[in-house]
Amino acid sequence: MSEIESLIKEIAEKLQKRAESIKSPKYEPESVSEDKFDEILSKNKVVVIDCWADWCAPCHLYEPIFKKIAEKYKDKAFFGRLNVDENQKLADKYNVLNIPTTLIFVDRQLKDSLVGAVDENTLEDTIKKYIS
Repeated sequence: MSEIESLIKEIAEKLQKRAESIKSPKYEPESVSEDKFDEILSKNKVVVIDCWADWCAPCHLYEPIFKKIAEKYKDKAFFGRLNVDENQKLADKYNVLNIPTTLIFVDRQLKDSLVGAVDENTLEDTIKKYIS
């Protein structure tokens, strides 16, 4: 094999590895429901929940922001998404009157909430107050 062929093979292998890393699925926050909510709170020190609904346009604008921060801090907190139409009892319990609303629990207690499609910095700064 010539030097050029060897170089081409090496570059092709690097490009293939890069393509695979780009295609790999991104972190997806877990779908949360009423039946497993208490278990999630008991198993995780910090829990961050995005309350949303299918019909809510701001929720869809906020989703990629939430997912980006969730991926960044997935090792420091549990991130989940709660469809309020399918889980009305939980939405009522935590006074979710507007969506999107982000609820932040620490040691099973609701410590903070963000109402509206907040920007990435606001979400990250708020979460950083509760993770170590």
